[in-house]
Amino acid sequence: MKKSFLLSLTIIGLFLSSCATTTGPARDTENEVKVEFNERQLEKHLTQYADQLDLSRRQQRRIAKIEKKYDKKGEKLGTLQIGQKRNLQKEEAEALLNILDDRQIEKLNELAGRKGLFKRI
Repeated sequence: MKKSFLLSLTIIGLFLSSCATTTGPARDTENEVKVEFNERQLEKHLTQYADQLDLSRRQQRRIAKIEKKYDKKGEKLGTLQIGQKRNLQKEEAEALLNILDDRQIEKLNELAGRKGLFKRI
């Protein structure tokens, strides 16, 4: 009687612990995808609203240089290394945001329609 009770408790404990560990990483993946989406949006909105952001010629050249640099790096990685591409996109987004001043970042958020979507890290 005691053995069957302990066995059932052990099985229930193992089942519950396996359920708890499988839900944890799924949440992290969802957050990463959301962040990646915002980084892609940054590049899209920068090209879409470049005129309205009043970018200087120097800023435009620096943005083009950064995009070219990270495009080359992305091509070198190929299609199989997804994790490294995400890191590359994050680096590119940080580099692009460092070019803009605070006023331009605020304006970009207004034009995108979401407050605080893009901000410096």
